[in-house]
Amino acid sequence: MRIKRITVNVGRILLVIVFLVGLVLLSTDFIKTRIRQNVEDEAIEAVESVIDDGGGVITFKLPVTDYLMVNGENGEEDKTIEDLLREMDAISSEHEDIRLLGLLEIPCIDLKEPIWDSCSSTALRFGVGRFPQTCQIGDEGTCTLFGHRMESHTIFWNLQTLENYIGKDVIVTTTDGVQHKYTIESTTYVKDAGLDPYMKADSFSTEHLCLATCGYGQDPNNPNIYRPRNTEFIVICVPED
Repeated sequence: MRIKRITVNVGRILLVIVFLVGLVLLSTDFIKTRIRQNVEDEAIEAVESVIDDGGGVITFKLPVTDYLMVNGENGEEDKTIEDLLREMDAISSEHEDIRLLGLLEIPCIDLKEPIWDSCSSTALRFGVGRFPQTCQIGDEGTCTLFGHRMESHTIFWNLQTLENYIGKDVIVTTTDGVQHKYTIESTTYVKDAGLDPYMKADSFSTEHLCLATCGYGQDPNNPNIYRPRNTEFIVICVPED
């Protein structure tokens, strides 16, 4: 009986430990999401303020810390609590200056994100980034914007639903105050080298805006489809007539 009581007590203690560890991890994920969202909101406000003042160039300081990784980036799910606490302590110790290009808005999915002139890991934690080998917004050719697809309902988490919104508006407002209006022309899934055409400025001879994100996993529009890793989802947009 004594051994049985000890076994039961040990089991209860282990359950409590598992519960507390789970609670800490959930709280950590919530905190990280809120910090990232606050930085995004500050960037959006900065763009809107500059546009209201007549336009200009914005260089924004972004926090550089692995604590703010998005889910799945570089194996975040494998980090220990000690790693997370150490990285959290370093949140404000280092920053990266990145240029803000403007704002991306997709009204049909209620999306509004800052656009960074970078696809660095830091930039993509706080909005979408222009792939450096593609055109600037509004130029002739291909301009491709990348964004993470996060289950915590930020950035491009629901971009794949645009398969159902062909013909809808996509709006980019640059920091000089110019509004570029596009129409969703088509969507596609590509794998491996299939992404290459969307990473080059001359893939299209006329102005095109492409939006790209991870496309692997369960298809949100068809439960019978599951796509392998290295699959990307692309939204192809053309200037509004």
